[in-house]
Amino acid sequence: MTATADVLAQVVPTLVRVARRPGAALLTGAGLGVGVLALLGLALGVTATGAWAWVPLGLAALLAVPVVVLAVRRGRLQAQTAGLQVHRTVGTGELVVHEPGTAGRDLRAEMDALDAAAAENALRTARFLPRVEAAQRAALVAAGGPVHAPYLRDDLRVTLLALIGTVAAIPLSVLASVGTAVALLLS
Repeated sequence: MTATADVLAQVVPTLVRVARRPGAALLTGAGLGVGVLALLGLALGVTATGAWAWVPLGLAALLAVPVVVLAVRRGRLQAQTAGLQVHRTVGTGELVVHEPGTAGRDLRAEMDALDAAAAENALRTARFLPRVEAAQRAALVAAGGPVHAPYLRDDLRVTLLALIGTVAAIPLSVLASVGTAVALLLS
């Protein structure tokens, strides 16, 4: 395992740990907003006449998709990084003697890993968010493959779009809930 893989194994659990509470708050807020919109949309659909009355319920279902996808991806990430712990480096004060040729081999292995990651990052084959896909492939190569970095298996493009959709779901669901409540009062 290279030093880059070790750094990724340290950074990812830390980022997951830092983002745990804000991610839960985001999902809770979006879930509540979409849930209220769904209840109001169902009430409007049952009480009002016409096909337009079911539009808020359909909008709630549409807004629920990125929220559910992000919740599933977040749960998977939490499970995959649960075994990774932040390790503290502790020195013992002992002196270790290395053979003269071993330092060059370790450096060569690290440089090869970084060169392979840079080559993966240079390839932008995806049509949709190619830089994100290239960065994920480069990180996967730098980490030593999916065996050493199982948290990089899921496509980050889907997770990124789910995050954007979840952030957008909060104001959209609040605005639609207000409009649906007004329509419900007027019907």
